[in-house]
Amino acid sequence: MAKESAAAATEKAPPSSPQSPTQQQQHTRHKSSGTINMLIETRRQASDQYMRAQRAEKAYRARKNATLARTTLRETKTHFRQALTHLSVGFKGLWAVTKATPYLLAEKRDVWRRKKDARNRAKVEEQRRRIEERLAREYTDADAGADADAEGEDKEGSSTGSSEKAPRN
Repeated sequence: MAKESAAAATEKAPPSSPQSPTQQQQHTRHKSSGTINMLIETRRQASDQYMRAQRAEKAYRARKNATLARTTLRETKTHFRQALTHLSVGFKGLWAVTKATPYLLAEKRDVWRRKKDARNRAKVEEQRRRIEERLAREYTDADAGADADAEGEDKEGSSTGSSEKAPRN
């Protein structure tokens, strides 16, 4: 084993004698044609162009989206500013209504009272009308009865000469 490793080390070791420059070039340089080099270079250039195009596209999208975002941000700030203004106006109005609540309730109570009074007046008027109708019927019935009695008394009382009617109660 030791012999094999020593032999492998001598094979891998660089030769101690200097070689001619033409022999060095032959070993380090691979044989290649100009076409392969041109294709490799073209591929590298295309890859670079593709990378630059991708970066340009990303930059364009970023600028475009940033422009839209700035516009949206501006509009949103305006809306929030208006919302804050409207909210403050709303709270001021709410505070004013809260302070005026007793007056609003008093007005409602007054409207309810007026409606109740109108209903009560109508009810009283209806009762008065019914009473007057009943009294009128009673009066006409009593008049008719009294006239009939008076005619009967006139016939009987014509001898006395009294034609006065008795007072009504």
